[in-house]
Amino acid sequence: MNKTINLVSTLPLSLNDRLEMDTEELRIAANWEDFLDILPKCEYRIEYAEGEIISFMGYASEEHEIIVANIIKLLGNLLSDDFSIRGSNLALHLPGAEKRYFNADCTVVKGPSEKVELKGNMKAITNPILLVEILSPSTYSHDLGLKTQSYRQIPSLQQVLLIDSTKMNVVSQSRLDKDSEWLLQEYSSPDDSCAVLGQGNLSLSDIYRKVNWTNA
Repeated sequence: MNKTINLVSTLPLSLNDRLEMDTEELRIAANWEDFLDILPKCEYRIEYAEGEIISFMGYASEEHEIIVANIIKLLGNLLSDDFSIRGSNLALHLPGAEKRYFNADCTVVKGPSEKVELKGNMKAITNPILLVEILSPSTYSHDLGLKTQSYRQIPSLQQVLLIDSTKMNVVSQSRLDKDSEWLLQEYSSPDDSCAVLGQGNLSLSDIYRKVNWTNA
């Protein structure tokens, strides 16, 4: 059940209060300043797009968390010291007049990170080179649609990896020479491997190592 609420004051700030709401997806109409005021007070992850505060609430599956751990380890082993890897709490800056705020499950930056100030001590990274999203049933459409389309507007971004947590399936979107053109490649076999930033390949068998959907 999805619910849209028109009063920003109705957004629960505590995790317990949010869990008690009868909806996985919550959208609250709000302006950008309201969102920035609430962001540091909120005990759970919230995002912002199209004039709404967005919250997807659900317990992360074990499969999701195993894949997150796997991909961070694999990227750390694959990429040279020029690259640095961040986790899911990092704010991303998206260019353009429309205000948006997202977190990816994994962010890779090449060289020093560049930031913009959001408000107070809150800052957002402007120069990711690779973003990874682990797709869950509750966030699948959001991550694959609006979120990925927004990511592709970041000038520094060269690749997006979309990794399904319910089955073996990885989609890679890589920027081509022309900024507006992206190459989409899909992988679904344990023997498949996905090229990453021209630095090497990740095999699906390694990405999904120790994931057992039979016991889910």
